[in-house]
Amino acid sequence: MQIKISGILTCLTLLTASLSAVAQEEALTYHKDIEPIIIKNCVPCHRQGQAAPFPLTSFQDVIKRADFIKHAVETRYMPPWFADPEFRSFKNERILNQEDIDKISAWVAQGKKRGTPVDRPALDNLAESYPEPDLVVPMNKPFTIPGDNQEHFRVFVMPTDLEKEVYVKGIDYLPGNRRYTHHSRMMIDTTNTIREDDGIEIGEESVFENSTITLYDYFYHGWVPGNFPVMYPEGIAKKLPAGSDLVMNVHYSPTPVDETDNARVAFYLSDEKPERFAKTYILKESDITNGPLIIPAGSKQTFYMRSPVIRKDISLINLLPHMHLLGKSFRAFAITPDSEVIPLLKIDDWDFNWQMTYQFHKMLRIPKGSVIYAEATFDNTEENPRNPSYPPVDVGYGWGTKDEMFELIMQYVPYQEGDEDIEL
Repeated sequence: MQIKISGILTCLTLLTASLSAVAQEEALTYHKDIEPIIIKNCVPCHRQGQAAPFPLTSFQDVIKRADFIKHAVETRYMPPWFADPEFRSFKNERILNQEDIDKISAWVAQGKKRGTPVDRPALDNLAESYPEPDLVVPMNKPFTIPGDNQEHFRVFVMPTDLEKEVYVKGIDYLPGNRRYTHHSRMMIDTTNTIREDDGIEIGEESVFENSTITLYDYFYHGWVPGNFPVMYPEGIAKKLPAGSDLVMNVHYSPTPVDETDNARVAFYLSDEKPERFAKTYILKESDITNGPLIIPAGSKQTFYMRSPVIRKDISLINLLPHMHLLGKSFRAFAITPDSEVIPLLKIDDWDFNWQMTYQFHKMLRIPKGSVIYAEATFDNTEENPRNPSYPPVDVGYGWGTKDEMFELIMQYVPYQEGDEDIEL
């Protein structure tokens, strides 16, 4: 019996030592296991000058928020991504796989060990990065956001002073105040007659709202927090005419104290005239088939809109859906003449604070004779935690946050054979 007990103890000792060795071997460290995940999925926003409220570019940044990061990834609150990847996957999606989530959770549980630093290039080079822009157009002067706890919609007219037309292969809007810039919409005016409206509040007497001016482009570019520059494939660009003005409609969030914004627009230009010009098509409120866009207090409403029949094959580059605080879900798809359904976008839990341009992996062909559909549900009940009114009030179309909108903005080019193979 003594021999057996001794043998058992020996086996237990060896087993304990073996398990300890395995545990030691499997121990996770920040630099070896966690930093690559943070760099790929977090740093593009969580760094100086980007949309996130704090950086995650060092071990010190991460360690003091490690428990919060663990909770944020386990609940999939971060990284922010709302499109259903099973419906349509996108080039710019950031979705942590379960293995990465488990690594972060285990690292925190094991004591958040730092480990040995790994020789990597500078974080700014590892995160999403772009070359220096070829043209930067600033505001005429810094703008003071009034500290009156009210949201503001302002028009800024920014002359390009271009002596000849240029070809734009990429666009980036650079807010001077990311904290209080909610979103912006860029239009192009070639008449130069809106310049006197620079800085005016939407709703005030203005040339912009009361004239019969036809804008060269009613939606040239849009920016929302979390968006990155829109870049076009080789051989595709947008035209920016000589002497044109950028007309920016900028929405500022409420602030209790005066703040300053000094935004710029960065353009990446092509030296050669492109083979094709990117075009914009917008499905908007006038395309709703069961309108008008009115959501009575206490109700949930679903609206549907459709495009005219597409006359020629097109290749979609990206799309940008838009609703406000009552938006709950969004879905878009195309139906071909052969009744094939082409899924475009599906968002089950709309978040007004995280809108973005969804970039396809490759250009997406929509055949001639197809129709594009979009449907959206709005929740104007007390159960909607994002409802800005309590008790709820009737809500209709408008540009204010407490109004509602329903749009699908798509950029495309006329189809050419082989577009389906072009990486975006």
